[in-house]
Amino acid sequence: MALALAVLLVGSSPGNAAGILDGRSFAGMIGPAESPDLEDSLHFDEGYFWSDICTRCGFKPGTYDAEAMDDGVRFTGTLESDSRGSFAYDGFVSEDGSIRVTITWERRRWYWTSRRKITFVGGELTSVETASLSQLRQAMQSIDPDGNPMCARF
Repeated sequence: MALALAVLLVGSSPGNAAGILDGRSFAGMIGPAESPDLEDSLHFDEGYFWSDICTRCGFKPGTYDAEAMDDGVRFTGTLESDSRGSFAYDGFVSEDGSIRVTITWERRRWYWTSRRKITFVGGELTSVETASLSQLRQAMQSIDPDGNPMCARF
């Protein structure tokens, strides 16, 4: 009994815990920091996270780190693409399920490096089945980012 209580207390205390957002999904808007303008969803599963728009544009799911805080969960992680650069996420999920993420998009070439600030704002999806990492990886095998005109933004 004492061991079970100790595990419960350790598991519920604030601290760094990758995977604590697993099984959660969020719908919202992503785009330029001053005015996000594209509908998107952000998903967490098996210690990874991804954005629907980003995966359609060739960005692979990335691992994330999360820390439970008194008022929610702070997380960080990076999504990378072989041809479109990387998105570094720094986000916060509030206790009420709202989410706000600051994203730094960096694209390096041998002759220039471009950096832009992007924002994702939204809320938790509670009435839908959450996406799974294995299903996403399977679907990504047939995705052609170059055939998607929206991906020209990235």
